[in-house]
This record gives sequence, structure tokens and C-alpha cells, in this order.
Amino acid sequence: MNPADHLHQNILENMRDGVMALDLQGRITLFNPAAADILNLDRSRVRGRTFAEVFLSMDEANDEFNQVVLDAVFEKAVGRQETVDFIRPGGARATLSLTSSYLRGEEDDQARGVILVFSDITALKTLQEQERENSRKLARAYTDLEESNARLTQTLKRAQVVRILATLGVILFFVSLGVVYFQGFTPLKSLSGLTAPAPVSDAPPPQIHTVRTQPLTATISLSGRLQPVEEIVVSAPFDARILENHFIFGQRVRQGDLLLVLDVSELEVKLREARGGRIKAAQKFAELRDWDNGQEMARARRSVERAENKLETDRRKLEESELLYSRGLIPANELDTAKQQVQSSTTDLIASREDLASTRDKGNPDNVMIARMELDNAELRLTELENQMAQARVLAPASGVVVRPTVEEDKKTSLDRGARVTTGTALLALGDLSGLRVLTKVDEVDIGKLAVGQKVTARGDAFPGLTLSGLVAHISAQATGGSGHQAPTFDVQITIPELNPEAEEVIRVGMSADLEVLVHDNPAALLLPLRLVRTQRGQTLVRVLLDNDQIEEREVQTGMTTLSAVEILSGLQVEDRLVDW
Repeated sequence: MNPADHLHQNILENMRDGVMALDLQGRITLFNPAAADILNLDRSRVRGRTFAEVFLSMDEANDEFNQVVLDAVFEKAVGRQETVDFIRPGGARATLSLTSSYLRGEEDDQARGVILVFSDITALKTLQEQERENSRKLARAYTDLEESNARLTQTLKRAQVVRILATLGVILFFVSLGVVYFQGFTPLKSLSGLTAPAPVSDAPPPQIHTVRTQPLTATISLSGRLQPVEEIVVSAPFDARILENHFIFGQRVRQGDLLLVLDVSELEVKLREARGGRIKAAQKFAELRDWDNGQEMARARRSVERAENKLETDRRKLEESELLYSRGLIPANELDTAKQQVQSSTTDLIASREDLASTRDKGNPDNVMIARMELDNAELRLTELENQMAQARVLAPASGVVVRPTVEEDKKTSLDRGARVTTGTALLALGDLSGLRVLTKVDEVDIGKLAVGQKVTARGDAFPGLTLSGLVAHISAQATGGSGHQAPTFDVQITIPELNPEAEEVIRVGMSADLEVLVHDNPAALLLPLRLVRTQRGQTLVRVLLDNDQIEEREVQTGMTTLSAVEILSGLQVEDRLVDW
């Protein structure tokens, strides 16, 4: 065992949390001592057996625990934190906090199984229940005290009436005694026990709570995988086969390093055709641009000149034939032949002039513009192919780590020697590790607590002792999932803009990270015990003891609530005195 494996084994053996790993067939491959202690199971009888053999035959009360594990293995429902009850062998009940995540391979980053981390929070839950029970008892005690105070008040009123009546009786008695005395009766020697004692109240004084400020923070725990803060995707410049591969995924490279060499045999054929097309387009454009001085226009002009000369010659012949015919020297058919020849020459001249006009129209501005555009297209095509030829040696466009591009599974391309790639196919990506981003999912219950710009801290088992600081960069406005018993979740992106040199040496792309998002931070919050706040008819009220010892019911606005206290946003000030209900 190498030192790193020995270190990892020692960490697992000494963890206070239970760790259990299962492969995708449900077989238990890891079960640390803490897991055995928490679940009260023998490690030697657990490892190597299937989850069904060990746990499904236990108490039916463990169905919730079993379902969470089975969902993680067979439905890929990982990344959730659950609180479930577990009945240990022997009947003892425990409350577990259970978290699941993928166990991935080191080479292909494929899921190899599921790892479950759980801790015994039975004592914490018991304390919380005791605290709630104590709060309820305290509330009932205060209610009883109020009732006792009311009864005592009634008793005091009745005692006061009795005292007044007793006083009147004593007065009447002394008046009667005086009358008897003056009438000669023997006076009484003593009168004792005629005054009733005043009642004494034993009710305790009300408890007074003085409002003070204290810090209040709240966080949301998430998990995700570390990715480069920015990725530059390198695509195939043309259709080709791979001749050479000079990198492996995960390797750090510098700008300009050779990554791939592509076969250019097919591209060379296209390049020669593009050069020939460019030459032809240039010749055509040059010809149309100087069309009036071109060969076709010269031929058309010569054809018109020949037709004009022939017509002129035929007209002279017709004049001679008319003169000879008038003198009777030639027959009429020769004159008719001369006339027909002039008519034919006239038709030829018209056709030649029309052909000249048609030929001249070939050099009009529209055709010149078309030839110019065809030349531009040919030059653009040639430039594009020359640029592709220059990219046959694929170089790193920036310094970073070579990672696989984010594409669908069925669209991943092999980069082995001889593999064929098509134009535009994503070959690889260069990740900028000067910063990081973490993609995570948040359920619909917590998504309303998040906001862009909130502070985030990231820690991970793979980089112990390091704490990374980041911000919430993006919150999706559309939910994903939400089918069946799974709640909808929202995609959230966390950005860690900078890494110090120590972190750059340790951090690797794809490491898992535990995130803490600070969703509430009030360093001077006004916190009150829950017993001091009561809701009546849609109003939240407290009892304020005024300077004149009078009690005033005052409406307040509340904020965040914890297990034992509530934040007051308005309605109270520091040093205000409150009494219980």
C-alpha cells in the first residue's frame, strides 16, 4: 500500500461519521468502524455482501433508510441530504443524517458506485424535542400563572369587601357599646381580635426581557464539482483523420503547445481546385471589366463592317443592273437577282448590328458586378482552405488544463490516431484554472433564499485545510426534473474568481466540493425568544413594559426564525423591555 492509500485508509478508520460504499450492483465494498458503531453491525459480516442481504431483512421501520440507499444506487438520486430513523439490532432507535454521492473512477470519471456518509444525530434530535417540550411547558406555566393572577385578583377584591364590612361592624359595635355604657351597663374590659389582617400576595413578579443586538447568520449547504472558470473549446478546422496525438486529458499545457496533427491529403485536393477556380474567376472579371476592347467585341464590330461593305457593294451592283436593264442589255431576271441580293445584305447588316448590341450588353455593369462577386467568393474560399491548411497542426490557443468538452454522450469523438473528425466537432477544451466555477442544483424549497452575489465558501475532502471563497453567479429561472417523487430543482452556478498558488497546486478539475451559501447575515439583529411573540388576528404582537410600568401590546414585523428565536425587523428598539404573555 502506497503512502497516499495508507493515509486515506487511516482517515476512513478514524472518521466519526459512518461511511458505506456500494457498487452499482448493490454490493457493499466499504464499511468503516464508525458505520459499524452507529448501526450496531459487525463489519466482518457486512463487507462483501449485498445491501439487500444485510438491511432488507431488518425491521420494517428501516424502510425509509433502505429507500434512500436504493434510490441512490438504482435511480442515481444522489447529492441529497436526508434525515431518517434506523432501528438497530436489539431494538434501539437512532436518528441518522444521511448524504449520498457518486463514487467515480480516476481515469474515465464514470460512476463506479455510490458512497453514503451518515452521522448519529439522535442526541441532537432529543435535545431539540426537549427544548420544544420545555417551551410548551413554559408556555403552559405562563398561562397557568395568568389564570392564578386572575383568581388572586378576584380573591383580593372579595377580601377588601370583607374588610370594609368588618370595619363597619366594629364601628357599629363601639356605637352600641357607648349606648349601653351610658345606660348604666358595665363596660367591657377588653376588645381584641376585631381587626382583620390584610391579605398578602405570593405571586412572583413578571420576568423582564431587555432587547439586545446579536449576530444572526443563515447558510444553505450544497454540493457540486469543480470546473475551470472558463473553457476554450477547440473544434476540428476541417474533415480529416488524426495523424498524431500529443496530449492526454487532464494535462497542463502552455499556449502554442502542439496538441494534434491532422491529415491534409483531402484538403490539398480542395485547395488545388479552389486555386484553379480563383484564377478562372479573375480572368472572367478582367475580361468583363475591359469588355469593349475584348476579342468578342472586335469580332462583332468586324462582322458589322463586313455586312455594311457587302450591302454597299450589292447596292452599286443593283444600280448598274438597273442601268443595263433600262438599255436592254440584261434580262429582267438578272435585275431581280440584284434586288434580292441587296435585300439579303440589308438583313445580314441588321443581324450583325443586333449581334454587336447583344455582345456589348455582356459587359454591362450588372455582369461586371456578378463577376466581381464570383471572384470575391473564389478568393474567400481559397483563403478559408489556406487557413484550414495552416490549422492542420492544432496548437493550444491558451495556457491551461486539457479537459473533455461538454457534449452529449452520443456526440463524443475519439481522438485516437486514425480516428476521423468532421468540421466543427468539439475536440477538446482548455480550462482556465486561475479561477473555478461549480455547477450545483437547488431544490424549490431553498431556491427563493438565493440571490446573485451572495458569498459562498467551498471545502472538500480532496483539499483538506483549504477554504475557497466565491459568489453566486447565476440562478436558472427554469426548473429541471420534478418527475415522480423527486422535487423540481434549479441549476445554480458558483464562481470562485481567484485561486492562490497553494490552491492551484492541489485543485484538480472534477473534484467534489461542499458549498456553504451565506443567505442571511445581520451582525446586529434584534432577536427575541419565541415565547415573547404571539400572533393574533393576522398581527404579530409583543408586550412592552413602558416607563410608567404600564404594559403595551405592540405590533412588530418579523424576519428569520430559528428553533428558539425570531428576528425583529421593525417595531422595537434596543433597550426596550418586554414581558411574557
